[in-house]
Amino acid sequence: MSGIKYLLDTNFILGLLKSQAEILVEIQQLKLTAGQCAYSAVTRMELLGFTGISRDEETLIRHKLARLT
Repeated sequence: MSGIKYLLDTNFILGLLKSQAEILVEIQQLKLTAGQCAYSAVTRMELLGFTGISRDEETLIRHKLARLT
């Protein structure tokens, strides 16, 4: 077993990156760990492919995604 319990969608990851209160509460309530979470190739493309992404935003996204499967 891989230990993956959750497939995170783009909006959830964006909320995490923006430290949105409702996302942080959900993470806390579910006691989510990075090892339990994965994302799809489509989510990766959506996060890194938006027009006007800055180098800092791209770095932050890549850093967060690297912790997930």
